[in-house]
Amino acid sequence: VPQNNEKLQESPCIFALTPRQVELIRNSRELQPGVKSVQVVLRICYTDTSSPQEDQYPPNIAVKVNHSYCSVPGYYPSNKPGVEPKRPCRPINLTHLMYLSAATNRITVTWGNYGKSYSVGLYLVRQMTSAELLQRLKTIGIKHPELCKALVKEKLRLDPDSEIATTGVRVSLICPLVKMRLSVPCRAETCAHLQCFDAVFYLQMNEKKPTWMCPVCDKPAPYDQLIIDGLLSKILTECEDADEIEYLVDGSWCPIRAEKERSCSPQCPILVLVDRSGFTSSPPSGSSDMNGLLATANGTGENGKAPADVVDLTLDSSSSEEDEEEDEEEDDDDEGPQPKRRCSYEKGLVSAC
Repeated sequence: VPQNNEKLQESPCIFALTPRQVELIRNSRELQPGVKSVQVVLRICYTDTSSPQEDQYPPNIAVKVNHSYCSVPGYYPSNKPGVEPKRPCRPINLTHLMYLSAATNRITVTWGNYGKSYSVGLYLVRQMTSAELLQRLKTIGIKHPELCKALVKEKLRLDPDSEIATTGVRVSLICPLVKMRLSVPCRAETCAHLQCFDAVFYLQMNEKKPTWMCPVCDKPAPYDQLIIDGLLSKILTECEDADEIEYLVDGSWCPIRAEKERSCSPQCPILVLVDRSGFTSSPPSGSSDMNGLLATANGTGENGKAPADVVDLTLDSSSSEEDEEEDEEEDDDDEGPQPKRRCSYEKGLVSAC
């Protein structure tokens, strides 16, 4: 609480560690160079006993431990105009500035007095890694498949006040965080949805930047409220060829597979080439029945009937007329007019009709 009317206040605190606490800190492993897993942290919140309070820093905060200032998390820059930058109010680690002995430690908190009262607490904590939290969750946080199945039935139970009956609900097997297949399906017990996210990536992300917000519904999902969905874990092992399933009203489920595009070849006429020797090209494998379309080399068609007159498509009409005109001009110059040359068509050609 403010001691005077000054806008900048200083609140001192003096305490000493017990021999047992000193031993715990010294013998704890290092999370990284100079950072012990057992720590003394400072936490500040509003003085309000009506409900549990979140960490909240006062304005113009500065923390001094013995003779050195401790770094305090800064503000997140805001890219939106008119929006104040946010400040993550995390516990402040004081361990590296404290006397790890029976000597007393002096902590001074400087803060801005703007009409609010704050409470300060010192805690001896053990910081756990995301891997340790995951192992702990797998040990005590798995929800039995039958309980999850009962929850599915409750979600799909017909509401007598509703005119629309829900016959099923789809659940993706892809994690909304990293767009990869779920390995440890997880959600908070307070979430109203059945969709899960991957506990591995969720814990890793909160280890680096603790927000503890559900990526599906964007509501608080703290660690102590997380559960592993035993039913969806079982489904993931049984359904490896689908990325989505549907829960039915009786609690059962079925996979939803993407429909493959059906390849259909266009129904177009097939052109069969016949060379001058009278041999037809063989039809490709898997083609439709060619009876009645192919003519044999002896000139007979289907049922032994003679084929109709055909036109040789390999000859260009315009080029043949030009050739005939050139031949006429040459003959006129030499021996006088000659009868026009006719192209004799070979027998055994294929009808294009």
